[in-house]
Amino acid sequence: MKTKFRMVCLGLLPLLCLPTLAVDPRFWTTSSFSDFSKGTLRGLSLRQDGTLALARQFDSVLDSDQALIWSAVYDGSRHLYVATGHDGKVFRIDESGKSSLFFDSAELDVLALALDARQNVYAATSPNGKVYKISSEGEASVFFDPDDRFIWDLAFGPDGSLYVATGSKGRVFKVSPEGEASELYDTGQTNVICLAVDPENHLLAGSDPKGYVYRIAPDGTAFVLFDTGMNEVHDIQVNAEGEIYLIAVNGGSGTLTPAVSAPATSVTAAPAVTVALSLADVSKGETVSTPTPAPAIASPSATGRGKLKSRLHRIGRDRSVETLWSSNSEMAYGLYLDKGGNVLFSSGDKGKIYSLSPGKELTLLIETTEEQTTRLVPAGDGLVACTSNLAKIYRLRNRLNSKGTFESEVQDSTVVSRWGSVSWQAKVPKGAGLKLYTRSGNTRRPDRTWSDWSRPYSQAGGEEVESPPARYIQYKAVLETANQASPELSRVVIPYLQQNLAPEVKSIRILPQGVAFLKSEALSSNPRPVSPADREAADISGAAKAIPEPMAASGRPRRAFQRGSRSFTWNASDPNGDTLSFAIHYRGEGESNWKPLVRDHASRDYTLQSGALPDGSYRLRIVASDSPANPAANARSGELVSAPFIIDNSPPAIEILSRTVREGVAAVRFRVEDGVSGLRRADVSTDGGKWKAVYSTDGIIDSRVEEFRVTTEALDKGEHVVSLRVYDAAGNLGLGKATIKVP
Repeated sequence: MKTKFRMVCLGLLPLLCLPTLAVDPRFWTTSSFSDFSKGTLRGLSLRQDGTLALARQFDSVLDSDQALIWSAVYDGSRHLYVATGHDGKVFRIDESGKSSLFFDSAELDVLALALDARQNVYAATSPNGKVYKISSEGEASVFFDPDDRFIWDLAFGPDGSLYVATGSKGRVFKVSPEGEASELYDTGQTNVICLAVDPENHLLAGSDPKGYVYRIAPDGTAFVLFDTGMNEVHDIQVNAEGEIYLIAVNGGSGTLTPAVSAPATSVTAAPAVTVALSLADVSKGETVSTPTPAPAIASPSATGRGKLKSRLHRIGRDRSVETLWSSNSEMAYGLYLDKGGNVLFSSGDKGKIYSLSPGKELTLLIETTEEQTTRLVPAGDGLVACTSNLAKIYRLRNRLNSKGTFESEVQDSTVVSRWGSVSWQAKVPKGAGLKLYTRSGNTRRPDRTWSDWSRPYSQAGGEEVESPPARYIQYKAVLETANQASPELSRVVIPYLQQNLAPEVKSIRILPQGVAFLKSEALSSNPRPVSPADREAADISGAAKAIPEPMAASGRPRRAFQRGSRSFTWNASDPNGDTLSFAIHYRGEGESNWKPLVRDHASRDYTLQSGALPDGSYRLRIVASDSPANPAANARSGELVSAPFIIDNSPPAIEILSRTVREGVAAVRFRVEDGVSGLRRADVSTDGGKWKAVYSTDGIIDSRVEEFRVTTEALDKGEHVVSLRVYDAAGNLGLGKATIKVP
């Protein structure tokens, strides 16, 4: 343990000594299923606990020129029969892997295959809906010709009868070995997609567009075992104990869509491509393949019709239903139950094949190079996988690959960074090996401007990354074995230090005069009431609108009205995410030098108290520094200068220009001037009576100097007082009066 710790520390030393870099290193860690699934696996499997290991061999058997594979069966002579679209052909592949054309139908697609006890092949075609019986020599004849347009699946019962699932009318037929047909059950739906026979010789059927699982007795009596809440039951398999496994999917309206799914832990994957067969009338030669992108992010807890793409369910012998896996963006294709109780299913996301153990542990068995793995077919003691776009056949063997690679996702460090020592956690048995490589660059996707892959790193405890400083980095892991004992990789860590970039002050907001930020120590549970004069001043200056109700805001400085205060807020950020401190300077209009107001200010707001500066026009300069997170020599700063703002703590000055009395009516002329702010409002009162608004002689109160002519009503004989109050834009109140004598 001490040795490993020393190696890691030594690996970090170059980072800690670099100039112009932030203090704290960051660590890119890959350690979970979700982390590893974002990369690319070649010849590797991925367990649910986030462990990479060598995968089972996945060998190519057939590489056809067909678009897709609809169905496949394996006979007792070790021949594999493959039904394809859109040329309506069936191929036969022998044990050596040699393929030949076995049957060429007149229809567009062969959607389903089945074998009887004598190993005759039955092929269901569409869109003209026929079932052909084909001998081992390839001699074909029409065995059943319903009036339904599509035949989606075939299954043999224990008495040798053939069950036929049709589309366009959603019926199930029972056809005797002699070819006598009868309607077993009409679902009333558009399509019956899949069939299976349970140990009690009941027929199981999955439907579309309502995803029901039907259990149909030999006499045609039907019972819905389960409403999946999805559009389509895509595949059904039954194990020897009578447990039913099924895939339910949500496809588009009017289409039957092979599905693509992801594991029961959240997984982000590359976009998938689905293939849809339209139920509209089609004829030989028409295009019915429609690629549509489907981003893949799996969610084990997603629920609700229309949101999920697919689910994997198990129906127990007691008819209880359990959801084993679900996805809100991928759809599952093939389903296979192996002899060990594992449930295998395939997807269209990189043609993946997953395995779910009896203990519900998920493993990504293989990530193929194909777009979609659509069918999983038992073939003797092994498993055959069918892919589409284009149609290919692979055999999944029980032996491990001798070599596999994992290429991680590209890590974005957001700015140019230096790399520390890469370390990893792994189990490497005797006869196995594991090495890591790195490369770096400054484009989001690796291209020829990136560095070459580094030399192999072989010390799990830590080796200094040799890739050059850059914004992006990627690693590759190579796992090998010479004796079928696989290495296991469960964690990779790459430390990095970002180049220290200067912070930025993006904006400065100047609040109306009279708004003050009250810190926690100034708050009171019983704040003093706001006087009418202050309320008027707050309304005129605009402070009232800048102070939210209720006055206190949780976690933030409270705003309140304080006559003469001037407050500011600013928005600042640091590309490295460093903690910032602020210095605030001011400069008067016409002045050359900035004067400091405060240093090492932590918050992003500041209040100038009344009287802090003389009246006049000023600007603020906010300087943001990342010094709290960096050594003094490496700290960087950014700054911004505010727009001009006014400090005005002086009330308007009021001068009496003239006063006259005629027939008991007094007329007074006032001149009002403010040294800094414009005037905003004036009111007049006679003998202490009610204040009434008055306008300036030019009709609008908007400048720093205004004249007012006040004319009273007829006054009684004696002495009277005409008062004028005027507010400036800062809310300051000036008062003046004229004494009048009426003879």
